[in-house]
Amino acid sequence: MLTLRALPVSRDEGNSLIAAYHDGLAHHWSPARRLAGHVLALAGRGGWSAAERLYLGHGIRLHGLSMKDRKGLHRLLNPAAFPLHSNPLKNKQLFAERAVGLPLPDACDPDGMNLVDWLAGQDDIIAKPSYRSKGQGVERFVRQDGHWRADDTCFDSVALAVHLHSLWRQGGVIQQRLPTHPALVDLSPGALPTLRIVTCLNEESVPEICAIALRLSAGGPRPVDNFNAGNLVLAVDDKGRCGIAWRSGGKRPPSRHSRHPATGAAIEGMTIPDLAAARALAMRAHDRFRAGFTVIGWDIGLTAQGPVLIEGNWNPGTDIVQLVEGRGIAQSRLGELYRHALAQLPASQWRAAPALQRDRK
Repeated sequence: MLTLRALPVSRDEGNSLIAAYHDGLAHHWSPARRLAGHVLALAGRGGWSAAERLYLGHGIRLHGLSMKDRKGLHRLLNPAAFPLHSNPLKNKQLFAERAVGLPLPDACDPDGMNLVDWLAGQDDIIAKPSYRSKGQGVERFVRQDGHWRADDTCFDSVALAVHLHSLWRQGGVIQQRLPTHPALVDLSPGALPTLRIVTCLNEESVPEICAIALRLSAGGPRPVDNFNAGNLVLAVDDKGRCGIAWRSGGKRPPSRHSRHPATGAAIEGMTIPDLAAARALAMRAHDRFRAGFTVIGWDIGLTAQGPVLIEGNWNPGTDIVQLVEGRGIAQSRLGELYRHALAQLPASQWRAAPALQRDRK
């Protein structure tokens, strides 16, 4: 995989964030590197994809940040992201070590405990591979009638332990699946609902919450609440009240829902529990992971025991934030802090960011 930084020949000055990003590249790059960036732009490797045009209107895109441009920008702001094996926001085992003391799901370390014995005390678990995103590869195992089941596959405890050991050796994690907060059970029937809370270091180098979105399972077979998996996302105001939910339509525009499409439970106007505690957890988490990370997207599970830190993302998706807020990132506080951080980058960091950059693991 590569990080690509496309540099249009004619730059759009109307988008203050993209202008700051592209101007920084153009100012610090050599003529040969600028030419490489121009070639990438002419080849369509920057800007908006067809999928993004489906669910982000023209007015949002005018001041927005596309997925193609986002990664190159985030890699500048989060220099600790690579190599991936030392990135605590991508290496899930390293994340668990760094986050000790924060509320986390109960997990098993097969190197330090007997996995079969740990499974004996569980009825519902989640296994996640490292170095993946968008909920890819996540598996759920439920104990039924003395056996463990995942979709149509059945394991005894020993066979499941062998399967999980293989995932662990590749850097994955094995966790208890936490019960959803009772107030949200009918709003997220297939997976634990999570708050995506984006924090960014501000002008005083203090973590600041800049965006919040709630992700809900639409009730499909996958044990994840990711929007791209056909699930729901919505805005949450400062008092914890839910807005209209958007459901991913795949190759069709997203649909709007004031009630859950599977359970009929009211979404719009619902007040989510424990928002203040979830916000405080995101702030604590960024302070713990601040070295080398200016911006982080936190996934915080809303469980029956309170907010729990699920994971952090070094390259958080800005698409769902722009969708639920109905505006481009450049018009938000997050965009303001992005511009501030870009302005503070030393020339050496800009020069070390080529048009094509290998994603070292």
